[in-house]
Amino acid sequence: MGPPCSIIGCDFAGVVEEVGSEAVSDWKVGDRIAGVVHGGLFPDKGAFAQYLKVPSDLAWKPPNGISDDQAATYGVSAVTAMQGLFTQLDVPWPLASQKTPVQNSDSPFLFVYAGSTTASLFAIQLATLVGYKVVTTCSPHNFDLVKSYGAVAAYDYHSPSALSEIKAAYPNINRAFDGISLPESMNFCSSVVEKAPDGGKVVVLLDPRKAETKPNVEIILIMMYTVFGLPFELLKPVGRYLGLARGEKPEDREALVKFYAMLPELTKTVKAPPIQSISGGFEGLFEALELLRSKKVSGKKLVVNLLE
Repeated sequence: MGPPCSIIGCDFAGVVEEVGSEAVSDWKVGDRIAGVVHGGLFPDKGAFAQYLKVPSDLAWKPPNGISDDQAATYGVSAVTAMQGLFTQLDVPWPLASQKTPVQNSDSPFLFVYAGSTTASLFAIQLATLVGYKVVTTCSPHNFDLVKSYGAVAAYDYHSPSALSEIKAAYPNINRAFDGISLPESMNFCSSVVEKAPDGGKVVVLLDPRKAETKPNVEIILIMMYTVFGLPFELLKPVGRYLGLARGEKPEDREALVKFYAMLPELTKTVKAPPIQSISGGFEGLFEALELLRSKKVSGKKLVVNLLE
Protein backbone atom coordinates (compact mmCIF):
# COMPACT_ATOMS: atom_id res chain seq x y z
CA MET A 1 0.00 0.00 0.00
CA GLY A 2 1.38 3.37 -0.99
CA PRO A 3 1.39 6.59 1.05
CA PRO A 4 -1.97 8.34 1.65
CA CYS A 5 -3.01 10.82 -1.00
CA SER A 6 -2.92 14.51 -0.23
CA ILE A 7 -6.22 16.42 -0.28
CA ILE A 8 -6.58 19.71 -2.13
CA GLY A 9 -8.59 22.73 -1.04
CA CYS A 10 -7.69 25.49 1.42
CA ASP A 11 -10.71 27.48 2.65
CA PHE A 12 -13.25 25.88 4.97
CA ALA A 13 -16.14 26.52 7.35
CA GLY A 14 -18.06 24.01 9.42
CA VAL A 15 -18.54 22.63 12.91
CA VAL A 16 -16.06 21.20 15.42
CA GLU A 17 -16.44 17.42 15.67
CA GLU A 18 -13.53 16.67 17.98
CA VAL A 19 -11.09 18.69 20.12
CA GLY A 20 -7.57 17.32 20.57
CA SER A 21 -5.87 17.04 23.94
CA GLU A 22 -3.27 19.65 22.96
CA ALA A 23 -5.75 22.33 21.84
CA VAL A 24 -4.67 25.73 23.17
CA SER A 25 -7.96 27.58 22.76
CA ASP A 26 -11.42 27.19 24.24
CA TRP A 27 -12.88 25.09 21.44
CA LYS A 28 -15.66 22.63 22.16
CA VAL A 29 -17.59 20.13 20.09
CA GLY A 30 -20.39 21.85 18.18
CA ASP A 31 -18.64 25.23 17.86
CA ARG A 32 -18.73 26.87 14.46
CA ILE A 33 -15.26 27.08 12.96
CA ALA A 34 -13.63 28.49 9.83
CA GLY A 35 -10.17 29.11 8.47
CA VAL A 36 -7.59 28.03 5.94
CA VAL A 37 -5.32 25.00 5.60
CA HIS A 38 -2.39 23.93 3.43
CA GLY A 39 -4.38 21.94 0.90
CA GLY A 40 -2.64 19.73 -1.63
CA LEU A 41 0.31 18.66 0.51
CA PHE A 42 -0.97 16.78 3.55
CA PRO A 43 -3.35 13.78 3.64
CA ASP A 44 -5.41 15.09 6.58
CA LYS A 45 -5.62 18.86 6.05
CA GLY A 46 -7.19 19.57 2.65
CA ALA A 47 -10.53 21.41 2.71
CA PHE A 48 -12.18 19.42 -0.09
CA ALA A 49 -13.20 16.75 2.41
CA GLN A 50 -15.91 15.97 4.93
CA TYR A 51 -13.41 16.19 7.82
CA LEU A 52 -10.08 17.94 8.24
CA LYS A 53 -7.55 18.72 10.97
CA VAL A 54 -6.53 22.24 11.92
CA PRO A 55 -4.32 23.64 14.70
CA SER A 56 -6.55 25.10 17.38
CA ASP A 57 -4.96 28.55 17.22
CA LEU A 58 -5.10 28.78 13.42
CA ALA A 59 -8.88 28.92 13.08
CA TRP A 60 -11.60 31.34 14.14
CA LYS A 61 -15.17 31.29 15.41
CA PRO A 62 -17.60 33.01 13.03
CA PRO A 63 -20.06 35.16 14.99
CA ASN A 64 -23.81 35.07 14.61
CA GLY A 65 -24.80 36.91 11.46
CA ILE A 66 -21.95 35.44 9.41
CA SER A 67 -23.12 32.48 7.32
CA ASP A 68 -20.91 29.47 6.65
CA ASP A 69 -20.62 30.59 3.02
CA GLN A 70 -19.39 34.01 4.15
CA ALA A 71 -17.10 32.57 6.82
CA ALA A 72 -15.37 30.36 4.24
CA THR A 73 -14.22 33.42 2.29
CA TYR A 74 -11.96 34.63 5.12
CA GLY A 75 -9.40 32.01 4.15
CA VAL A 76 -6.77 32.34 1.42
CA SER A 77 -8.00 35.73 0.22
CA ALA A 78 -8.29 37.45 3.60
CA VAL A 79 -5.10 35.89 4.95
CA THR A 80 -3.15 36.92 1.83
CA ALA A 81 -4.37 40.50 2.26
CA MET A 82 -3.44 40.46 5.94
CA GLN A 83 -0.03 38.99 5.20
CA GLY A 84 0.77 41.49 2.47
CA LEU A 85 -0.36 44.59 4.32
CA PHE A 86 0.63 43.94 7.92
CA THR A 87 3.78 41.84 7.56
CA GLN A 88 5.33 43.40 4.42
CA LEU A 89 3.92 46.82 3.51
CA ASP A 90 4.25 48.43 6.95
CA VAL A 91 0.50 48.99 7.25
CA PRO A 92 -0.34 49.15 10.98
CA TRP A 93 -2.54 46.48 12.50
CA PRO A 94 -6.11 47.52 13.33
CA LEU A 95 -7.45 47.30 16.83
CA ALA A 96 -9.64 44.24 17.32
CA SER A 97 -12.57 46.50 18.20
CA GLN A 98 -11.95 49.04 15.42
CA LYS A 99 -15.15 49.64 13.49
CA THR A 100 -14.67 53.06 11.88
CA PRO A 101 -11.98 54.06 9.36
CA VAL A 102 -9.93 57.05 10.45
CA GLN A 103 -9.05 59.22 7.45
CA ASN A 104 -8.07 62.84 7.01
CA SER A 105 -6.24 65.02 4.53
CA ASP A 106 -2.90 63.54 5.65
CA SER A 107 -3.97 59.90 5.30
CA PRO A 108 -1.46 57.82 3.31
CA PHE A 109 -2.39 56.18 0.03
CA LEU A 110 -2.12 52.53 -0.97
CA PHE A 111 -2.32 51.29 -4.53
CA VAL A 112 -4.10 47.99 -5.21
CA TYR A 113 -3.94 46.42 -8.66
CA ALA A 114 -6.92 44.25 -9.69
CA GLY A 115 -9.16 45.61 -6.98
CA SER A 116 -12.08 43.29 -7.74
CA THR A 117 -10.19 40.09 -6.85
CA THR A 118 -11.24 38.75 -3.46
CA ALA A 119 -7.77 39.20 -1.94
CA SER A 120 -7.78 42.81 -3.16
CA LEU A 121 -11.26 43.47 -1.76
CA PHE A 122 -9.98 42.38 1.65
CA ALA A 123 -6.81 44.46 1.21
CA ILE A 124 -8.90 47.52 0.35
CA GLN A 125 -11.03 47.09 3.46
CA LEU A 126 -8.18 46.36 5.88
CA ALA A 127 -6.14 49.30 4.63
CA THR A 128 -9.13 51.62 4.71
CA LEU A 129 -9.96 50.53 8.24
CA VAL A 130 -6.62 51.78 9.58
CA GLY A 131 -6.76 55.10 7.74
CA TYR A 132 -5.36 54.51 4.27
CA LYS A 133 -6.94 55.84 1.10
CA VAL A 134 -6.93 53.14 -1.54
CA VAL A 135 -6.53 53.74 -5.26
CA THR A 136 -7.18 50.72 -7.45
CA THR A 137 -7.62 49.35 -10.96
CA CYS A 138 -10.28 47.02 -12.33
CA SER A 139 -12.73 46.74 -15.22
CA PRO A 140 -15.26 49.59 -15.38
CA HIS A 141 -18.15 47.25 -14.55
CA ASN A 142 -16.50 46.69 -11.14
CA PHE A 143 -15.94 50.37 -10.29
CA ASP A 144 -19.00 50.50 -8.05
CA LEU A 145 -17.99 47.23 -6.37
CA VAL A 146 -14.49 48.33 -5.35
CA LYS A 147 -15.75 51.72 -4.18
CA SER A 148 -18.42 50.03 -2.06
CA TYR A 149 -15.58 48.18 -0.33
CA GLY A 150 -13.70 51.40 0.39
CA ALA A 151 -11.60 52.44 -2.61
CA VAL A 152 -11.49 56.21 -3.12
CA ALA A 153 -10.68 55.97 -6.83
CA ALA A 154 -10.82 53.30 -9.53
CA TYR A 155 -9.14 53.26 -12.94
CA ASP A 156 -9.69 51.05 -15.95
CA TYR A 157 -6.59 48.89 -16.23
CA HIS A 158 -7.29 48.49 -19.97
CA SER A 159 -6.86 52.23 -20.51
CA PRO A 160 -3.45 53.19 -21.93
CA SER A 161 -3.56 56.40 -19.89
CA ALA A 162 -4.41 54.76 -16.53
CA LEU A 163 -0.82 54.66 -15.28
CA SER A 164 -0.02 58.27 -16.18
CA GLU A 165 -3.29 59.45 -14.65
CA ILE A 166 -2.61 57.64 -11.37
CA LYS A 167 0.97 58.93 -11.15
CA ALA A 168 -0.18 62.47 -11.84
CA ALA A 169 -3.01 62.38 -9.31
CA TYR A 170 -1.17 60.44 -6.57
CA PRO A 171 2.57 61.10 -6.91
CA ASN A 172 3.42 60.09 -3.34
CA ILE A 173 2.10 56.53 -3.27
CA ASN A 174 4.88 54.30 -1.94
CA ARG A 175 3.10 50.99 -1.28
CA ALA A 176 1.28 48.66 -3.69
CA PHE A 177 -0.54 45.33 -3.45
CA ASP A 178 -0.72 43.40 -6.73
CA GLY A 179 -3.83 41.24 -6.60
CA ILE A 180 -3.12 39.37 -9.84
CA SER A 181 0.69 39.46 -10.22
CA LEU A 182 1.32 39.03 -13.92
CA PRO A 183 4.46 40.63 -15.39
CA GLU A 184 2.46 43.58 -16.72
CA SER A 185 0.70 44.17 -13.41
CA MET A 186 3.95 43.99 -11.44
CA ASN A 187 5.51 46.52 -13.80
CA PHE A 188 2.45 48.75 -13.46
CA CYS A 189 2.68 48.68 -9.65
CA SER A 190 6.42 49.34 -9.71
CA SER A 191 5.87 52.36 -11.93
CA VAL A 192 3.23 53.73 -9.54
CA VAL A 193 5.60 53.68 -6.53
CA GLU A 194 9.00 54.23 -8.19
CA LYS A 195 9.15 57.97 -7.43
CA ALA A 196 8.45 57.59 -3.72
CA PRO A 197 11.06 59.62 -1.79
CA ASP A 198 11.93 56.79 0.59
CA GLY A 199 11.55 53.99 -1.94
CA GLY A 200 8.56 51.95 -2.95
CA LYS A 201 7.39 48.46 -2.00
CA VAL A 202 5.20 46.12 -4.05
CA VAL A 203 3.73 42.89 -2.70
CA VAL A 204 3.19 40.23 -5.39
CA LEU A 205 1.66 36.76 -5.30
CA LEU A 206 3.59 35.03 -8.09
CA ASP A 207 7.18 34.73 -9.30
CA PRO A 208 8.45 38.31 -9.77
CA ARG A 209 11.54 37.48 -11.82
CA LYS A 210 9.91 38.58 -15.07
CA ALA A 211 9.13 42.03 -13.70
CA GLU A 212 11.31 44.97 -14.62
CA THR A 213 13.93 45.87 -12.03
CA LYS A 214 13.67 49.41 -10.73
CA PRO A 215 16.38 50.76 -8.39
CA ASN A 216 13.93 52.47 -6.04
CA VAL A 217 11.41 49.62 -5.80
CA GLU A 218 11.43 46.48 -3.68
CA ILE A 219 9.24 43.67 -5.02
CA ILE A 220 8.20 41.25 -2.26
CA LEU A 221 6.78 37.82 -2.98
CA ILE A 222 4.38 36.45 -0.38
CA MET A 223 3.21 32.84 -0.23
CA MET A 224 0.16 32.24 1.94
CA TYR A 225 1.39 28.76 2.89
CA THR A 226 4.13 30.24 5.10
CA VAL A 227 1.50 31.18 7.71
CA PHE A 228 1.27 27.56 8.93
CA GLY A 229 4.82 27.31 10.25
CA LEU A 230 5.34 24.00 8.45
CA PRO A 231 8.09 23.13 5.96
CA PHE A 232 7.12 22.76 2.32
CA GLU A 233 8.92 22.63 -0.98
CA LEU A 234 8.10 25.22 -3.62
CA LEU A 235 8.75 23.97 -7.13
CA LYS A 236 12.30 24.40 -8.36
CA PRO A 237 13.90 26.58 -9.51
CA VAL A 238 11.48 29.22 -8.23
CA GLY A 239 11.60 28.01 -4.63
CA ARG A 240 15.35 28.11 -4.31
CA TYR A 241 15.66 31.33 -6.27
CA LEU A 242 13.20 33.12 -4.02
CA GLY A 243 14.32 31.57 -0.75
CA LEU A 244 11.05 29.69 -0.35
CA ALA A 245 12.30 26.15 -0.80
CA ARG A 246 11.21 25.55 2.80
CA GLY A 247 8.32 27.47 4.19
CA GLU A 248 8.93 27.79 7.92
CA LYS A 249 8.30 31.43 8.81
CA PRO A 250 7.32 31.66 12.50
CA GLU A 251 6.54 35.36 12.21
CA ASP A 252 3.91 34.63 9.54
CA ARG A 253 2.30 31.98 11.74
CA GLU A 254 2.16 34.48 14.60
CA ALA A 255 0.49 36.96 12.27
CA LEU A 256 -2.26 34.47 11.39
CA VAL A 257 -2.85 33.66 15.06
CA LYS A 258 -3.22 37.38 15.75
CA PHE A 259 -5.48 37.95 12.76
CA TYR A 260 -7.87 35.11 13.50
CA ALA A 261 -8.06 36.10 17.17
CA MET A 262 -9.40 39.53 16.21
CA LEU A 263 -11.40 38.47 13.15
CA PRO A 264 -14.75 37.84 14.91
CA GLU A 265 -14.81 41.54 15.82
CA LEU A 266 -13.33 42.72 12.53
CA THR A 267 -16.14 41.07 10.57
CA LYS A 268 -18.41 43.84 11.85
CA THR A 269 -16.50 46.13 9.48
CA VAL A 270 -14.52 43.91 7.09
CA LYS A 271 -17.22 42.19 5.05
CA ALA A 272 -17.06 39.08 2.89
CA PRO A 273 -16.74 39.49 -0.87
CA PRO A 274 -19.75 38.81 -3.09
CA ILE A 275 -20.46 35.08 -3.11
CA GLN A 276 -21.70 32.61 -5.69
CA SER A 277 -22.90 29.50 -3.83
CA ILE A 278 -22.76 26.16 -5.59
CA SER A 279 -24.72 23.14 -4.38
CA GLY A 280 -24.37 19.49 -5.30
CA GLY A 281 -21.88 18.26 -2.72
CA PHE A 282 -18.54 17.10 -4.03
CA GLU A 283 -19.87 17.18 -7.59
CA GLY A 284 -20.21 20.95 -7.14
CA LEU A 285 -16.42 21.20 -7.00
CA PHE A 286 -16.20 20.24 -10.67
CA GLU A 287 -18.73 22.93 -11.59
CA ALA A 288 -16.75 25.53 -9.63
CA LEU A 289 -13.43 24.51 -11.18
CA GLU A 290 -14.91 24.69 -14.67
CA LEU A 291 -16.21 28.20 -14.00
CA LEU A 292 -12.71 29.23 -12.95
CA ARG A 293 -11.07 27.58 -15.95
CA SER A 294 -13.45 29.30 -18.35
CA LYS A 295 -12.81 32.67 -16.66
CA LYS A 296 -16.48 33.19 -15.88
CA VAL A 297 -15.85 34.44 -12.33
CA SER A 298 -15.30 38.14 -11.68
CA GLY A 299 -15.70 40.12 -8.49
CA LYS A 300 -17.02 37.18 -6.47
CA LYS A 301 -15.97 34.14 -4.49
CA LEU A 302 -17.19 30.63 -5.33
CA VAL A 303 -18.33 28.63 -2.31
CA VAL A 304 -19.26 24.92 -2.55
CA ASN A 305 -21.35 23.17 0.11
CA LEU A 306 -19.80 19.71 0.33
CA LEU A 307 -22.51 18.25 2.56
CA GLU A 308 -25.47 18.86 0.25
